[in-house]
Amino acid sequence: MAGKNSRASNRETHEVDQALFTAPGSAAVTRLSAVDTVRARVLLSIEHALLAPGSKLPRTELIAGGLEVSHITARRALESLVDDGVLVRRRGRGGGTFVADDPPALNDSSVTAYRADEQSILRLIDQRSLMESAIVVAAAQRATAAQCDELDDLIRQSKNAADWHEHHIPDTRFHRLCAEISGLPEVPTYLACYEALTRYFVPYPQEQLDEGRDHHARLVAAFRAHDPMAAVDIARIHVDALRREMFVGLGRKP
Repeated sequence: MAGKNSRASNRETHEVDQALFTAPGSAAVTRLSAVDTVRARVLLSIEHALLAPGSKLPRTELIAGGLEVSHITARRALESLVDDGVLVRRRGRGGGTFVADDPPALNDSSVTAYRADEQSILRLIDQRSLMESAIVVAAAQRATAAQCDELDDLIRQSKNAADWHEHHIPDTRFHRLCAEISGLPEVPTYLACYEALTRYFVPYPQEQLDEGRDHHARLVAAFRAHDPMAAVDIARIHVDALRREMFVGLGRKP
């Protein structure tokens, strides 16, 4: 019986995924290999100065966890960027993988594919905003003190993370737990939309993530107070920030 339920769940997730990604432009990204998606996200971070020349990248396993790919995928992507002169390897104490001091500007097909998806990304932000509003209203009505404690612990893990890649893991768990707390039947559709956007996230300096953590803390406070209106106001502010924080908004003037 468990196997049948698992297959049904996988089929439902696939159907939701297909429905969400039929928007024009999204096909360009879905055709990319896992290695190319990592290349695109690293290159976009460098282009927008989120990864500065000469800065050290986290360990490969942290990059893999943060970008939700396998260790071997992350390693192959980084090796390809070393071959292109974008990254450099240094041996010995203090060694590792670094952004080159003067990285070349690549006309990379993976980045072109990501940019072609701008309108699809904006639609996904719209979808997430609407669905997350419903999620937090229900969660504010149902959340227990123990669940709020668990959410607070995830915020602490994010704050104590060494870098974006380590932060991304508890951050993602936070949103998934909010959805679980809501108990809504539409949660699989919401999670498909949420996970679609995470495929476009690019690494950020850890110090620039405080605003999002503040939103999360205020959201948990609304859950503890069982205040759905406060929760939805915070959620909309939080999701709307993606319009300026994701790569599609970074190059625009305010």
